[in-house]
Amino acid sequence: MLTQPEFNQGKIIDGLKEHFNVAAKEVTFLPIGHDPKAEVYRVAGWNGEVFFLKMIQGSFDDTGIRIVHFLSTQGIDAVIPPIQPTNDELAVHDEGYHWILSPFVDGRTGFESPLSEQQSIRFGQILKSIHSAGVPHDLQEQLRQEDFSGPWCEKVREIDREMDSDLPRDEVAEKLIDFWKRKRGDILTLVERTEELGQRLQDHDKSGFVLCHGDIHPGNVMIDGNSKLFIVDWDDPVMAPVERDLMFPGVGLGLCFKDERREHIDLFYKGYGKVEVDPVLLAYYRNERVVADIASYGMQLLNEGGNVEDRKNGLRLLMGQFEAGYEVEIAGRTYEEME
Repeated sequence: MLTQPEFNQGKIIDGLKEHFNVAAKEVTFLPIGHDPKAEVYRVAGWNGEVFFLKMIQGSFDDTGIRIVHFLSTQGIDAVIPPIQPTNDELAVHDEGYHWILSPFVDGRTGFESPLSEQQSIRFGQILKSIHSAGVPHDLQEQLRQEDFSGPWCEKVREIDREMDSDLPRDEVAEKLIDFWKRKRGDILTLVERTEELGQRLQDHDKSGFVLCHGDIHPGNVMIDGNSKLFIVDWDDPVMAPVERDLMFPGVGLGLCFKDERREHIDLFYKGYGKVEVDPVLLAYYRNERVVADIASYGMQLLNEGGNVEDRKNGLRLLMGQFEAGYEVEIAGRTYEEME
């Protein structure tokens, strides 16, 4: 959420004391992230501690924070484990929100700061350690299992049908409709490719599935003041082929890491290790990812009850994916080079 919500900060301070035994001196809203249901805050304590508070409205799946907690117990220090509340769970529900508290990492994202050679190698090492983690059976059962169903394809088709309705719309929705109609051919091609590739992968061997972050783009890699890397935002971990995460290095999703060049990708794989990437899986994930984004932004932009500034930013991000060299072009190129 980019716009500060009308939430009483006194309630946040009281809730932190009650549920986490944290004496907060100051709570500052952070205008970051693209989830309209999530608010994040920087919390300064009276004793000099600094925390990161995430508050999520509506339904909540604790799989992500359980995974982070598990990885931290395995010695993977590139994750930021949650601070357990007084109820001995990993999150607490209060005031209509799910509260998740963790230590605050003051740093920049991979979009904001290029990785050094050593950091590129380290990023590969971190991702390899995540993929190699032996997830306990009970936690594996809670994780989403990849089924190559292209779950967002039908939603995009549904939104596409809505583009031809005569309902009155506000300015943001009208701009979306105009853009969508100009790009309709590209959008439906992405959907058709994703469905075609998903069908080809229905019999794919699932025994080699590993724990994947699922959304490991540069915005979810934090670099602190000591140049240490952290992997954040574990909202959608999944048991899947390694290509689920390996589609990102070099993909062009936001041009990936700033100033990314071939040597940066080589350094990443120097850290990750030798791996044979399946071109069909890579094509599926790069196309499916864009379809998922189109569906998500489409729903947000047609919801005229949502925050206007958040919706305008969503429209900017959606349109940016269709620019030369970005996600849509990369997805098409990966599909064409698949064979």
